[in-house]
Amino acid sequence: MTTPTLLKNRLATDAIQCIARVLAAIQPDFAHDDFIQQAHTGLEQLELKQRVHHFIAILSLHLSDNFIQAVQVLQQVPNHWPTHNAQGDYGFAAWPLIDYVAVYGLKHPDIALQTLKILTPLFTAEFAIRPFLHHHFDLTYGYLQQWAIDENYHVRRLASEGCRPRLPWGQRVPYLMTHPEVIIAVLEQLKDDDSDYVRRSVANNLNDISKDYPETVVSLAQQWLAQPTAHRQAIIKHATRGLVKSGHADTLAMLGYSQAFHLQNVHFSINKTHIRIDETVQLSLSFLLPEAQNLVIDYALHLPRANGKKSIKVFKWKTGLLAAGEHQLSQNYTFKVITTRRYYLGEHDFEVLVNGQSLGLQTIVLVMT
Repeated sequence: MTTPTLLKNRLATDAIQCIARVLAAIQPDFAHDDFIQQAHTGLEQLELKQRVHHFIAILSLHLSDNFIQAVQVLQQVPNHWPTHNAQGDYGFAAWPLIDYVAVYGLKHPDIALQTLKILTPLFTAEFAIRPFLHHHFDLTYGYLQQWAIDENYHVRRLASEGCRPRLPWGQRVPYLMTHPEVIIAVLEQLKDDDSDYVRRSVANNLNDISKDYPETVVSLAQQWLAQPTAHRQAIIKHATRGLVKSGHADTLAMLGYSQAFHLQNVHFSINKTHIRIDETVQLSLSFLLPEAQNLVIDYALHLPRANGKKSIKVFKWKTGLLAAGEHQLSQNYTFKVITTRRYYLGEHDFEVLVNGQSLGLQTIVLVMT
């Protein structure tokens, strides 16, 4: 089994050499060898975002102190970038070049934003644009509205992804958190975009908004579905996934999942009472449907946290139109430690949810190895 490459290793030797080659091709006096040596110094112990900041600091030693002159170099980068792998192995290599603009360009927002538009196809400028939204909202928002109708789908995606209120890894912009209407005005221009890459960003943006303004998203979804297309339906399905998992009644009704469902002979069980890390438990659910019904069947894991309280993680099980008759479902869950989930000893509760409503709960105890 192949071990997956750690994300931080996307910013290692290959990325350093790529940046050095490209900048040397643009700027003949660029100190190619010095840059490579300095970029490698202390790199091993740094995590991903620390590496981004480290590379930016080294870039500042080799690009002009005059930001206008520095971005004139950066704007030429796409002409020399290894296009056969621009969004692949070398995509991460562009991240420090893009974020350099955010670090040093806040006093020159117009040319900085124009540069981000040029560079975003190499990776994404969604993180770099956040400081500009925070410090120069009106100006930056004007650019987002222009970019939403740009001919380049990478630029159009930036218009959506850049203004997500809960952008993962991105700086929070308080105004976006409290004014969903300005985001929706941008998304309205992108809801029928011909790029799946853009439409998926629209859906993720709406999912962000739904965590704070669920009724706003449901109302918007109903408006969009008044003229349904396959693309709009896919956006709404993905955008409302969080609301479906939480059992939001209006969302379930809009998607055709009634809370007045009819299940008979329901039996939910797990095959263990105690478990250890890296072991697997099997969940089993059986029921009888007297008639065909649209159902969203999920299971939730209630995990104890360090403070003694429990958090809930919901997982998809089965969704769609289920025929009349007997049904038997099974699902394995492995208590495997991952970077985003830590387990604590004690009782863990598995709960089965149908159209957002609880149909049963089973407890398993996590014990020491």
